[in-house]
Amino acid sequence: MYIQSLKIKNLRCFEETELTFQYPGREQETPPPLSNVNLLLGNNGTGKTTVLRAIALATLAPVMPYSGFVPYRLVRSTNSLPVATKAEIKVKLLLHEQDVEKRILKKFPLVALGMEVNRKGDYESLKAGGYWPAPPIPSGFWEQMYEDNSPAFLIVGYGATRRVEDFERLDPSARRKSRLLRYDRVAGLFESHVSLIPLNVWLPQFQQKSAARYKQVVKLINDLLPESAAFAGEFEQGEYLFEVNGAKIPFAALSDGYRAYIGWIADLLYHICLGAQSVGKLTDNRGIVMVDEVDLHLHPEWQRSVISRISEALPNMQFVFTTHSPLVAGSLHRENIFVMEPTGDGASVVKQYDERIYGLNSEQVLLSSYFSLATTRAKPFVDELKSLSVKAGQGDLKAALAFMEKMAGNENGTATVPAKAVTGRKAAGRKPRKAGSKK
Repeated sequence: MYIQSLKIKNLRCFEETELTFQYPGREQETPPPLSNVNLLLGNNGTGKTTVLRAIALATLAPVMPYSGFVPYRLVRSTNSLPVATKAEIKVKLLLHEQDVEKRILKKFPLVALGMEVNRKGDYESLKAGGYWPAPPIPSGFWEQMYEDNSPAFLIVGYGATRRVEDFERLDPSARRKSRLLRYDRVAGLFESHVSLIPLNVWLPQFQQKSAARYKQVVKLINDLLPESAAFAGEFEQGEYLFEVNGAKIPFAALSDGYRAYIGWIADLLYHICLGAQSVGKLTDNRGIVMVDEVDLHLHPEWQRSVISRISEALPNMQFVFTTHSPLVAGSLHRENIFVMEPTGDGASVVKQYDERIYGLNSEQVLLSSYFSLATTRAKPFVDELKSLSVKAGQGDLKAALAFMEKMAGNENGTATVPAKAVTGRKAAGRKPRKAGSKK
């Protein structure tokens, strides 16, 4: 299953907007090299996370009202406009044999779902329903969405506050009592305290029961790691070991960057394995993966390549990422990038720009229309330059020299101006020479 398009109306900061996504196999005149990647950019509060939530709500519409999800402040509300009573989300989904039987797929390769969020006073409720195609899809079409062990309709989402659950504290039965699995897979986009499934909880079972599947997981984790790290599946005192810069380190002792990254990719592989067929490659599985702040805690060197590494390791997954990193943005083509743009009335719309930023350096990306910075210099420094510029324009030569020194990289910018530079020949008690006169 891939998401082809998304329409949003009156959801959080969006009054009305629409997106058409990249996905594997999409027919287009000039497909980007990473055809399974979509990147959301925008300032804080312009709707990047809201788009991820909208995808989750609409794609899981048949089960969300019964999943343990409680809507909170989703319907758009402003001080200047009448309070809306309903938000609407609509998605078109491209299906695969992984989702429905082949005979049904021939008739319904592209289907759509809708989700309404209705507000009454301080309360909100969900109402799901398909809106396309006609004639209506057959009853029981979404049946596999209610099965935990089914590979159908796979969608997983990771919020910016993601963390891995401690092995000792993990209680799978308690998780299922509060959230059904389909919602639990995307709950981190809505709830800040949702934790991820630790690798040492589920991978040892595959090592014992399915050596081939275990080897696939180990290889995938290794493929997804940066060049400075490796994973060979070594297990010691209840923890998996990772080799980082030549040293073997248990997962719990890794840096925040490694734990944040390995945490979500290990959780993703767990959910893929949960529903995957016992035969075949894990990389053949299809689905939608959303990651808020994909560059979370990652060093700039890693940010330059993280998207391409993920895309190439899992080529049949459709990814939707958000970021504030110019290094991440500069690694993608304009066809992959969506910008959340404020309209001036408190609302946002989603746009794609014609400007190319692929291959540009961070300074160029930040000064482009994608980030719209006037300068990358610190604000106090810019204010000081403006002050020096004003003084220089009024004839203050010391200020002019200080301005030039700061621009040249002199941190203090305190120039000692020779007397001759200030007063010329008058400082030596001599009259200025006339043009063309001899010494």
